[in-house]
Amino acid sequence: MPPVTLPGWIYHDAAFQALERDAIFRRTWQLAGHQSEIPNGGDYLRFDLLGESAIVLRDAAGEIRAFHNVCRHRAFQLLDGPGGHCDRLIRCRYHGFAYGLDGSLQNVPGEASFDGLDKADHGLRPIAIEIFMGLIFIRFSAEASGPSIAEQFAPYAEALARYRIAEMMPLGPATTTPINADWKVAVENNIEGYHIPPAHPGLQRLFGPHYRFETAPLGASHAGGPLRDASATSSWSERHYLNLLPTVDHLAPEQQRGWFYYAMFPNLAFDIYPDQIDYFQILPVAPGRAVSRTRAFALADDRRAMRAARYLNQRINRDVGREDVMLVEGVQAGLASSGYGRGILSGKESRVQQFQDMIRAAIPLADSPAPPLGGGGQDLEPTPL
Repeated sequence: MPPVTLPGWIYHDAAFQALERDAIFRRTWQLAGHQSEIPNGGDYLRFDLLGESAIVLRDAAGEIRAFHNVCRHRAFQLLDGPGGHCDRLIRCRYHGFAYGLDGSLQNVPGEASFDGLDKADHGLRPIAIEIFMGLIFIRFSAEASGPSIAEQFAPYAEALARYRIAEMMPLGPATTTPINADWKVAVENNIEGYHIPPAHPGLQRLFGPHYRFETAPLGASHAGGPLRDASATSSWSERHYLNLLPTVDHLAPEQQRGWFYYAMFPNLAFDIYPDQIDYFQILPVAPGRAVSRTRAFALADDRRAMRAARYLNQRINRDVGREDVMLVEGVQAGLASSGYGRGILSGKESRVQQFQDMIRAAIPLADSPAPPLGGGGQDLEPTPL
């Protein structure tokens, strides 16, 4: 019998998402951005997820640090917006507490009124940080353990290194797209190619039979393959992309004409192309609702053919993105049906099976066929990752 899927109820249950917050999202690495987005001392990024907020900044010495975005005095959130610049101090607009770029508490208005205050004990709380190929990852829980980003991507590190991701710069602004579907639905759709032939005609024309997939032991996975010749497609954008795409000398022969996809548990994927890369991060907003966060990066290359290829790549993938939103919202609508319950998985959906097994490992309740009495298991403890 084929493997069975997770039950439909966990994709729209509020108490289950609370378990996900504690057992998964606070305990796993989350991509905050790329080092090129904070080039100077005082530059910062802000990353928010399910009630948590992080500041990722470059200090005066050039080191990248991460802190909880909350004043230690009365919990006011310190920095607004997706990113920006602060000079020498991070100043709370509520009472004026000021912190250095290293997180230390520097100034307290009316300090003498705080009996026995030692400023050294009240700096910003740090957040675990790892930089992998120029990409900045953070982990909110101080107690969390588990493999590093480098360990998870070790099977693919040699191939990824050829793209020189650390040297890339943003290729346009970051974008977010609301999705009327649970984050797990969007991730599952992204990590399987079984639906490509019926649902993505453009990708099917580009890949033909050459799409492949695999999983790695620690939760990373890989898919994609070589693209077909321009004669295989009648699409103007696809044909011109394949004809114009120039050689990139530092890439291996297979990478010159290949599109590859890498995913990492729980909610991150990379689209790796010869001309650019982008990340695709699915963030839960509420049960049955999510947002996709994405940004493209590329190496400096002023060749006209490369500029054209990058434009055509994004034009092709905008269509793919619209198709995917339609697909995941259709799945979300069906998950609430009494006619579903659980599904089955093909061998072509091994990456989905890996993802769902990791959900089960983190939250054993996920395998329950129905919510426990009282609703969603709010009294049941998750299993630490």
